Amino acid sequence: MNAPDPHLVPLRPVVHDPRPCPVCAAPDTAVRAVHFPGIHIMAERHCAACGASFMQDLPVGFAVDHPMAFELGTGRLYQEDARLDWIYKPLVQGYRAPDHGPVRVERTVFRAHRRVVLLNTLDFLYGHVLLKLYNAAHHLRRHPDLGLVLIVPRNFRWLVPDGTAEVWTVDLGLGGMPGWHTAIDTFVQDQLPRFEEVFLGRGYAHPEFAPVRIERFTGTPAFPLAEFDSRPRHVTFVVREDRLWFAGPLHKLAYRAAGALGLKGALGRCFVAGQDRLVRRTMKAIRRTLPDVRFTVVGMGRPGGLGHLATDLRTIAIDEQVERGWVRAYANSQVVVGVHGSNMLLPTAHAAGCVEILPHDRTGNIVQDISVRWHDRMQLFLYRFVDEFAGPRAVARHVTAMFTEFTNFHRSHRLRGFAGEEAGG
Repeated sequence: MNAPDPHLVPLRPVVHDPRPCPVCAAPDTAVRAVHFPGIHIMAERHCAACGASFMQDLPVGFAVDHPMAFELGTGRLYQEDARLDWIYKPLVQGYRAPDHGPVRVERTVFRAHRRVVLLNTLDFLYGHVLLKLYNAAHHLRRHPDLGLVLIVPRNFRWLVPDGTAEVWTVDLGLGGMPGWHTAIDTFVQDQLPRFEEVFLGRGYAHPEFAPVRIERFTGTPAFPLAEFDSRPRHVTFVVREDRLWFAGPLHKLAYRAAGALGLKGALGRCFVAGQDRLVRRTMKAIRRTLPDVRFTVVGMGRPGGLGHLATDLRTIAIDEQVERGWVRAYANSQVVVGVHGSNMLLPTAHAAGCVEILPHDRTGNIVQDISVRWHDRMQLFLYRFVDEFAGPRAVARHVTAMFTEFTNFHRSHRLRGFAGEEAGG
């Protein structure tokens, strides 16, 4: 059976994923079974040439670039890479000690299909789940003849896009996702015979976002670029208490020392208060140039410390209602400001642009947390990155420039010559 395109892996009625043997390099190996223990989708393979039996990732999620193979029974990895321990170790440890506990999986059918794409979004990190889920938009657009079946964690059920055929909601927190869950595998195996044909969506870790209509996921349209100048000026700050904006290297060093000494709980509020001061000073600096600008603050944390400068939507208890309120704030914002992290994915999917504070140890991950809406030079104008120790004046300077220079830049680079159509906006 041939897949309709290279973004799909045929699974049923026949698995088609030619792979060489990791032991003798024979050009192909037979797939005896496919297992769905959670984050990974594993093929149980046998090599006729040398007799090796092993488990190997099907090319889905991070396994598109970093597939692993380990010996059947022992779990011994054939190739180890210390840089990828965060992928390998939880799976191998789970395989050696599988979790046989019950896991509730709820099946919701919106429309019945006999031929489907199965997209697994399970992961232990928020950003990884969301990025895998973005792949759904591409399958809905490219394969209208195939029903889309999504496997999602419970907390992401509200983000299932319109047009999905089925949702299999796994009732586990993200922290419980690593490992080898026999209950999840049993559920999936019971469901597959219902379909005549099943393809796996590859679930790319960093799919192209510009063509995605985010309102299909959240129900809230993104900020329209054509109204950047006509809508009320609005800036949203995305603030986290577990990844702080520091005033300088000494503050960051002190924070790490407090953690190493077990004092983060006692002293943590001091560092959070320092971040609030930076946010407050940035707002005041922006308002000196743009007195009519409105501010909103979102994020997991305790509200307060900003006075009457902003609408403070921070909370330590996040649920769907809270997240929908945050999304509305993003979609009303020309600019969102925050420290690098998965917390910037939904904000940049809805706002027109951002100013991101990029820690030195995250420079290799630059743009991975940005839902890039624009294909052209607007990327450079609307997505700005500053050093992790940039002060309030530097951040404010970028924010105000995006407002004051937008009309001229947009006219010169979007409205004249052969500028392309807006993508995703």
